[in-house]
Amino acid sequence: MTRGNSPRATLPRRAVLAAASALLLARPAAAHQSRDRRSDRLIHGGRLTLPVLIEGRGPFLFAIDTAATASVVAGDLASSLGLRPSGPIAMHTLIGREVVEAVTAGRIRSGGLDRTGVRLAVASRSGLDGADGLIGADLLSGYRLVLEFKGRNWARISRSRPPPIGFFDAPNTVNPLADGGQQGIGGPITLEGRSRGAPIRVIIDTGAQVSLINRPAMDGGRASPLLLDDGTDRIPVMSPTGSSAIASAVLLHDLHFAGVALSRLPVLAGDFHVFRHWGYGDVPAILMGVDILGLFETVIVDLGRGEIMLGA
Repeated sequence: MTRGNSPRATLPRRAVLAAASALLLARPAAAHQSRDRRSDRLIHGGRLTLPVLIEGRGPFLFAIDTAATASVVAGDLASSLGLRPSGPIAMHTLIGREVVEAVTAGRIRSGGLDRTGVRLAVASRSGLDGADGLIGADLLSGYRLVLEFKGRNWARISRSRPPPIGFFDAPNTVNPLADGGQQGIGGPITLEGRSRGAPIRVIIDTGAQVSLINRPAMDGGRASPLLLDDGTDRIPVMSPTGSSAIASAVLLHDLHFAGVALSRLPVLAGDFHVFRHWGYGDVPAILMGVDILGLFETVIVDLGRGEIMLGA
């Protein structure tokens, strides 16, 4: 990584990733067929959360998930709030097109986000990893997201606005989002990147604890299999509904995006449904999770301006 890579021992998830990267960079690159052994701890992390008011009650702790095609509420919370059932809703998750029950919230607020008549998919708390719900891409279009990784992870939603005083004086770079950030309701937030010299679509996914790549990215980037503590390279990944699929642990040898260069990243690879849903089934693509985003102290995504800023 060319900048923003100072170690922060107070954040174990980032420290583990940084230490592992340093170890791997210090030794010769492995051949494509070789298998490195890595701890299962490298594929675990934390998600960004923010307080949410529903019907004026709360605040409730929601994770912010920029790659979720629908916002979600825990079933027990929906029941306790008396949210009105509104029939089934389709969610496109890593696993597939999943049809679940939905409820309607009269009003949802968090920071600058203030929406009425919001449909929320209902999921189990286990599928939400203990959170009260998810704020997904369906509610984020046109907003400005501030993602903080200093100490305790947190997020804030505000209205898109001109840069504050000192914005361009900071030692950070503003980079354009692919397609100007106009992904539409429920669409991905993307950047152009390169891996092994070839184009790769970088999808910002704040809901992923570990980054995931599709098969074309694994093949084009000549990713190496990665052995876990149990001697395998296989691990289950879960959707918010609790459905799961098996992914392969691999090392992505390099990734370049927004003026940043990363080397030998532990990621998960698989033929995940959501890549096909977004039209990237045959295009190298990576869902960039908080394991990589958390290497920066601050990430600001302004969907109204079509910009992203990575703070060192």
